[in-house]
Amino acid sequence: MAVVTISRHFGSGGEFVAQLVAEKMGYLLVNKAIIAKNMRSFGTYDPEMAYFDEKTVKLENGEKNLEMEQRRRNYLEGLHEFFYDMAIRENLVILGRGGQILFRDFPPSLHVKIMAPLQNRLARVSRLYHLDEAASARLISEQDRDREAYLRQVFGCNWLDPELYNLVINTGLTGLEESAAIIVKAAQLKEGAGEVPIQELEERLLEQQENTAAIHDASGTSPHFAHPSEAEFARMLDFYRIKWLYEPKTFPLEWDSEGAVTEAFSPDFYLPDQDLYLELTTQKQKLVWKKNKKIRRLKEIYPEVQIKIIYGRDYRGLLKKYGIEEEGE
Repeated sequence: MAVVTISRHFGSGGEFVAQLVAEKMGYLLVNKAIIAKNMRSFGTYDPEMAYFDEKTVKLENGEKNLEMEQRRRNYLEGLHEFFYDMAIRENLVILGRGGQILFRDFPPSLHVKIMAPLQNRLARVSRLYHLDEAASARLISEQDRDREAYLRQVFGCNWLDPELYNLVINTGLTGLEESAAIIVKAAQLKEGAGEVPIQELEERLLEQQENTAAIHDASGTSPHFAHPSEAEFARMLDFYRIKWLYEPKTFPLEWDSEGAVTEAFSPDFYLPDQDLYLELTTQKQKLVWKKNKKIRRLKEIYPEVQIKIIYGRDYRGLLKKYGIEEEGE
């Protein structure tokens, strides 16, 4: 089953975003009402919610201290057991309560932090609770302090640590509907993405960087080379400060009875200063006859075009002169 956890600054609209996400995805929203309704079966009672739900506990010395600490532990154990039990059976949106920590190592989970600038939060709290700005500011400060201390006291974590979250959304810049849509899309992408080993991904990215990084043609664009050998050849041209373009033109070679092109040829490189086309092939000599045939045809139809084919042996000789080992060696 999948889990979306939403942590929020008070007044940021996180509760509304969580409700929208749950409705859009058809997930169960685990909020204060759901917790209160179900916690009795896990050994806790309604009064415990008022003491321990996302609040810090200031303990004093003595027997009352030990009793309160034991009650808090019982409540938290029951709460966390309830979360785990629900996650086995349902798709959940968990609002607060350290869900980002409890399900940190649960693969099908998405952890979101909802925040907003203070002025936005003041306006929302004043409107929802009919308070003036000063009272709203005090309530925001108290709620944030309690939630921050709760996460630190119960889990030993800083709730502002960005490493706890997959997404951090500022509802001052992104509306509540849009924020919910972003979370839904992220959850869907996470669910549908295939697992790729990190080492394989790193090797793939390094290979792409080695083959294409910082290679630009005479027009300033970065081509998508069909083969690594073409990227190496482009680097060699850059080394000798020879301007080049990659496959800038396609020459029709054959047409059908209605004039539609049935065969064409795009030389790999064009050197504008030399007005010369180059076709690179690293295939064995006996396998390039088709390419030779095309070039002969091109010269017949376009005698003004200068074109040269660079064979495998020529290519390897150039790489050796340039000080590059051919890929695969």
